[in-house]
Amino acid sequence: MSARNPRFPIEWNRNSSAAAMAMAVVALVNVYIAVITPVPAGGQDSWNHYLYARWAIQHPALILDQWGKPFFTLLALPFAQFGIGAVLLLNHLCVLGTAWLSYLTARKLGLKNPWMVIFLFAWQPIVLSNVHSALTEPSNALVLVWICYLYAGNRWKSATLIASFLPVIRSEGFVLLAAILFFLALRKRWKYMPLATVGVLFYGLLGAIASGEWNWLIVKNPYVRQEVDGGFDAGHGSIWHYASHQKEIMGIIVTSLCLVSLCLVLAYVARRLKRKTPAQNSQMALWLWWPLLGGFFLAHSILWWKGAMGSHGLVRVFVTVSPIMALLSMYSLDRIMRIEIRLLNRALKAMVSAGMFLVAFPGAGLPYPWQGVAQYYVIYNGHDDNKPVAEALGWIQASNEYKDALLVHQIPAINVFKQLDPWGAELELHPQSPSGEWMPANPVAQWPKASRTLSIWSVDTKDSGAHDWLPLGSVILWDNFHGRRDGNMDRSELMSLRNYRTIYQSGLLDSDTTNDVIVRVKINP
Repeated sequence: MSARNPRFPIEWNRNSSAAAMAMAVVALVNVYIAVITPVPAGGQDSWNHYLYARWAIQHPALILDQWGKPFFTLLALPFAQFGIGAVLLLNHLCVLGTAWLSYLTARKLGLKNPWMVIFLFAWQPIVLSNVHSALTEPSNALVLVWICYLYAGNRWKSATLIASFLPVIRSEGFVLLAAILFFLALRKRWKYMPLATVGVLFYGLLGAIASGEWNWLIVKNPYVRQEVDGGFDAGHGSIWHYASHQKEIMGIIVTSLCLVSLCLVLAYVARRLKRKTPAQNSQMALWLWWPLLGGFFLAHSILWWKGAMGSHGLVRVFVTVSPIMALLSMYSLDRIMRIEIRLLNRALKAMVSAGMFLVAFPGAGLPYPWQGVAQYYVIYNGHDDNKPVAEALGWIQASNEYKDALLVHQIPAINVFKQLDPWGAELELHPQSPSGEWMPANPVAQWPKASRTLSIWSVDTKDSGAHDWLPLGSVILWDNFHGRRDGNMDRSELMSLRNYRTIYQSGLLDSDTTNDVIVRVKINP
């Protein structure tokens, strides 16, 4: 070895090179998705999760808000200060990180051609359609596969401690944590089970101290409150809802391979009953991966069937367990490729990789790169997939009389692009002196511009709004979708408000289309 050219051993092999190439291809495809979909996936939820992170510094209570998801709010907080684009980039990084950890998990378990799991994860339709978002599912998927990676390396303490924080990441984390406790019990790792309570207890204690309610973790859970208090009806449907949407979730390839893996683990059980030597990858598939996926699938199916816990039947929730579906598929491919038929193995690698790409785009409802770019709009600078809303905003902005008024609406994208703080008005309406005494509210013209917004559901409609507390000159921008559905105010309630007059509308008064927009301003009675 030359003294001038020292050589250092690099742990790099053919699988590592293939994995790096696969990651580069996935990254390029994700860039394409970002270019053609400037509107984040997830609708209102993406905008709202960004807003929670954006304004958490000004309103620290948002960090513990259970709808906003504390883990994502904290993770996205520094990114959000640079705008919505930075938070979208964060989720792209979470998807790439999940793909890489899936590969490392498959490699650690000794699966053949582990680099294939990168495509099996990243090109599931549900992942492709939600990678460009500010949703909480991609970061949850990253943490879940990290836990699986640690368990694959027999790092029981670290894996269980991280798993204890799953309920902080998303509410389904309780289901995932139950599956992990089941795994620990089956492996007789009793001494690690108390660690599974650390995250939940820590989070619950913080919330209890901040709120003064010892049962804060339960009573302030938005889904539990939805179930107890009633309110908005999220609907219900068939218990086979998610099973019938596998084209949009896994895609036919991953679905087929997952079913093969189920047959393989059942065969493994039969062999174990005959006391044959266990294999670690089969144990992981049987005792960890399938309980995680099966428990998650069953819980969501039952909740949608019963119409419970605010379930909306959204398929995007399966992004959370998408790396588990990829690992189960890789487990199936490993068993097939161990037949050691070289031609079959080469053909299988090419067919699965190309097939995942071809299946992903139609399943995700996206155009292939060679089909051209679809046109998307966003509520900003006069563009919107619901153009009457954008036109109404443009009219308000062009009006000297109303452009700086308190804007009451139910469309979070407006707050994102106009840089409005949805929680700021509360501080201006109920200011406190240094000694803690309530003081009269200042005129809206003296408020910070970021604070001049409220939600429609905050309008007092009792007695036709005769005693509504909103300041004079407040402008309600009502649309016949978000305003009615999320703002809990239908057209008749809006028009019955006696202290308001209509200053703008699109559509007809006797129509009932989702494109209808009405703008009303509060006046002296």
